[in-house]
Amino acid sequence: MHEEEVVNYSDLAEISGLEHFRLKSVGITVGSSTSHLMFSELVVRRSDSRVSGFKVTERKVIYRSPIMFTPYVAGVTVDAEKLHNFFMQVYRDAGFTPDAVDTGAVIITGYAARKENAEAIVNLFSRWAGKFVCATAGANLESILAAQGSGAVSRSKETGKTVMNIDIGGGTTKVAIVKDGTVIDTSSICVGSRVIALDKSGRVIRIEESASMAAKKLGIELKLGAPLSSAEQKAIVDTLVKSLFELLERKSLSSFTQKLIELSPIQYRGDVDIAMFSGGVAEYIYGHEKSDFADLGPYLGERIKQCALDSAFGIALQEPSERIRATVMGAAQYSLQVSGNTIFLSSETALPKRNLQVVKVRIEEKEPTAKGIEGTVQKALNRYDIDKFQSANPIALAIDLPQEAAPTSALIRSLSQGLSAVWNNTFKGDKSMVLIFNFDIAKLVGSVLAEDLGFSGDIVCVDGIEVGELDYVDIGTEIEYSRTVPVVVKNLVFLKSTAE
Repeated sequence: MHEEEVVNYSDLAEISGLEHFRLKSVGITVGSSTSHLMFSELVVRRSDSRVSGFKVTERKVIYRSPIMFTPYVAGVTVDAEKLHNFFMQVYRDAGFTPDAVDTGAVIITGYAARKENAEAIVNLFSRWAGKFVCATAGANLESILAAQGSGAVSRSKETGKTVMNIDIGGGTTKVAIVKDGTVIDTSSICVGSRVIALDKSGRVIRIEESASMAAKKLGIELKLGAPLSSAEQKAIVDTLVKSLFELLERKSLSSFTQKLIELSPIQYRGDVDIAMFSGGVAEYIYGHEKSDFADLGPYLGERIKQCALDSAFGIALQEPSERIRATVMGAAQYSLQVSGNTIFLSSETALPKRNLQVVKVRIEEKEPTAKGIEGTVQKALNRYDIDKFQSANPIALAIDLPQEAAPTSALIRSLSQGLSAVWNNTFKGDKSMVLIFNFDIAKLVGSVLAEDLGFSGDIVCVDGIEVGELDYVDIGTEIEYSRTVPVVVKNLVFLKSTAE
């Protein structure tokens, strides 16, 4: 009798392409002040759940680009040609072609995100549009990416401490409160290093509104082509930093500070244990940069460090894992989720999809009928004010079934018939159907909708993606060797509890 063979299931779980795979990811940020890229390798493994979703379990930086001042034409319009040449040179230096990268996020922030700039930058990547699943970032998403990339999220998770990440760029400062490894609150204020820029002779060549407001408050004449003394620059910095710390210390805000705030002020009122600064100005705060780039950076860094170390601030100052590269690190390594590999795509042209509003649908019954599904989905659409008069808005239905439900053929049929009825009634069948499931049924439902019920529009069904009530998603084109799709979930962040 032979000795019983022992099967090591942990080895089976490593079957390449089935249970784990590697992705080459690039994060690209184009900000008010600087632009740069970061290439990473991500190891993606199947999650231990009822859904065949995958999780990024390892991240490794492959190449960091030089940091380029974002090129402008006439002060406010991004020079797309110079930007393109920079990107292509970085790809060559990194040893990649755009086709060799699996996925990526293009993050356009601050003043670079103005409409005409964003369109020009997105056009640079039109050839690889399906791979780059995120094109712009508002202050909320940028705050989240910076908190991820700086290490604030992991530090909070590892230590159990509440961390305030303050990311200071060229035009704005983004703030994220991280508790138990989760971003629970964000804010943004128009304080940055390049709200004023000067030429080699010390004459002003760039003025942003926040700098104009501070100068006016101080009685300083600030105009293009005129000199600006060091004393005047320091006075403007002092005024801006005072407003910044009113926000960070969660004090009553002056009328001047209120005019500088982009998002709502910080709502979280609990204790904050650690403060970390990221962004370009952080290089000065932590003493890693001494050069003068003809802007407010050195003065801003010096004054912020003084205020952060003052006992009145009352929060321990720590250095982040990443400073100036925090947002690009977040874009390259933390913006991505990966679907399960039981997806359904009705055609090769069904993807990419961008800026889809998530509509959460919770099915309570274990064995729902088609009529019940139709009613529940319709109520969810109504709750989000989505009806036939707003049918142009792109949406993704995130359908949560009860954990005790069994994915039987009857359930698949009821779901498919109910969804088809809603689309035919509300959207007249002319709207793409994008579905996100919490069970491994995406391929089955998509097949019934397309083959049995003859749904005529594009169908995209995925599972393994975690989304919230007020999220938006971008879905990139299929990664062929893993039969998965990359997804960026863009959160609208709200404080979880104001009682703390």
